[in-house]
Amino acid sequence: MSMKKVARFPNLLIAAAMTLAINSPVVASATQGDAPPPIDQSFTTFWRAAKGKPFAEQEKLWDKFIEAPREAVYQSVVWEVRNQPDWRQQKDLALSARFQEYQRIGQDIPEGVHAISDALNVQTKQFARYFGASGQPKVMVVLAPNFDAKSGVLPNGEPVLALAVDTLLLEKASLDIVLPHELFHLWDAEHAGITDDGVMPGTHLTLPLFEEGLATYVSSIVSPGHTDGEYLLQRDLGALPDGKLPEAAKRFLQEADELTIDPTKHATSKTFARWFEGGRTQFQADLPNRSGYWLGLHAIRLLARQHPLAEMASWPPAKAEQETRAALVVLAQGRQASLH
Repeated sequence: MSMKKVARFPNLLIAAAMTLAINSPVVASATQGDAPPPIDQSFTTFWRAAKGKPFAEQEKLWDKFIEAPREAVYQSVVWEVRNQPDWRQQKDLALSARFQEYQRIGQDIPEGVHAISDALNVQTKQFARYFGASGQPKVMVVLAPNFDAKSGVLPNGEPVLALAVDTLLLEKASLDIVLPHELFHLWDAEHAGITDDGVMPGTHLTLPLFEEGLATYVSSIVSPGHTDGEYLLQRDLGALPDGKLPEAAKRFLQEADELTIDPTKHATSKTFARWFEGGRTQFQADLPNRSGYWLGLHAIRLLARQHPLAEMASWPPAKAEQETRAALVVLAQGRQASLH
């Protein structure tokens, strides 16, 4: 859920459903060269040298201690250099604000890393009960000002999940909700070919609707006992009545054939933003931002009446789009009855 919306382990790679190991030997495959120091150690070194310095000096120290040892994930996943022509300007703005926030949360970074490590150890075992333990999905803890958790693909083609400890600390996010959601995105990238959170070139808006709806649904299955507002990471989405589903589904179907990625700008389309992005500016007068997550969750609940979770999770992109469109047609006709 890039900039979707979680805080203590060193920068490492883990196998989902396996016990976490600090400084895992597979780190090098995702970071090029020797394994970097633990991320909390790198942060302590960086902030000790950067605190109170002018921004230009702080950024140079950041590049040296934080990004350089982890160049692959920062270039490919954090800043998306290939697809963001203005990534340097975005980076400058985001880091300038984040360095100010480190004044009050910097001392919490090490404990935040440990908390993520502990939570991953629990949640990967829970996740494995539903999706098995085959393969070695890669998870890295980073520092990033522009998202909390984000799936992506490294230069060598490996899917990876990046968890931004600083952003998740600021959000005070519930790890038992966020981690199953994100672990599913990573699992799906490796098993169904739906990479980068479903935001893929050449796909239509029905794919991110399916992917985010299914990931939210998975979170509710793997970690039960929370409200819809909590699973959707947004209270006002959880409060939306089912009566709004037909109109929302009709509206989405009118735009469902639009590409997720605007090929002229190599960035997500404005329509994608209207349904899936957050922010202070409201995109739709009668729906909260990120309402695609809410609509997607209800579409998946409808599909789950006839398709087991394992089957839905195995659908390739084309099949996922086809089934999602069919579910939206039913929702638009107001035939969903109770979806809970």
